[in-house]
Amino acid sequence: MRMRVLLLGKETRLGQALLAQATVESILLQTLDMPAAGWSEQALDSIVEQSPDLVVNLAFYHEQFQLGLLDDAALAVQQRFNTALIERCSRHDIGLFMLSSARVFDGLKAGAYTEKDQLAPSDPLGRLQAELEKQLRAATDRHLILRFSWLLDCSPEGLLGRLLEQMHSGEPVQLAEEWRGNPTPIDDAARVMLAILKQLDCDAPLFGTYHYGSNEISSWISFAKSLAQELLASQQLDADPVVQPVSFASQQMAGREPQNAALTSRRLLMAFGIKPRAWRAQLGTLIDPHNA
Repeated sequence: MRMRVLLLGKETRLGQALLAQATVESILLQTLDMPAAGWSEQALDSIVEQSPDLVVNLAFYHEQFQLGLLDDAALAVQQRFNTALIERCSRHDIGLFMLSSARVFDGLKAGAYTEKDQLAPSDPLGRLQAELEKQLRAATDRHLILRFSWLLDCSPEGLLGRLLEQMHSGEPVQLAEEWRGNPTPIDDAARVMLAILKQLDCDAPLFGTYHYGSNEISSWISFAKSLAQELLASQQLDADPVVQPVSFASQQMAGREPQNAALTSRRLLMAFGIKPRAWRAQLGTLIDPHNA
């Protein structure tokens, strides 16, 4: 790859997936170790010293996409770092690849969200993501914002990990049937990110905002039932768990995440030719114990 790409967040599960796929294709991505005290403005000098053409920012992937942290102090740390990173990249003419999510929408739309839909975040993390998107667009044209729906990795305290814990508990699993989105394994997310980087490396003028979600849109309860069947088939569950549909308002994610987190990937397909993969075909790899 001619373009010098610097990855922040190599220690995250998505960062590891991206590096692994890049290695298979003999693509070198520069990395920067997370400082002992965590990501802060003090790390920015080290970023500039690497002289990258593009920074891929996964520094707070786990906090944003798995934990969904809403703590004011944690969000303030993220905002300070990301705001300073945007300013520094703009000043030094460094492109910036940033992740965002369906949290920037209110979740009230009946169909899947497109890039043209108005931002209306309803929780603190969604408001932070929307604000950072706005800052990045205003700072530089050399930006790429990629919004995801439900990103799934095998971290125990993450979105998928919490569901697996419920299924292994032996107790009835209460899930919101009307919570909708695109279940997207991180290997698929990494595939899409690498494909984008390869085309940017060819000087394709494709900066902007895009959506990606694995095919097809699903309710969380339908995803859970498909997951249970895969767990039974791989003998990771002894009995089919009892799944009880409940209202979205009764669940922990109500008020924290949009009820409709479904995204359409059409713009990404038209611009980059990246086709969405079916999440059902990826369940076996996603829950493979060797990936834990």
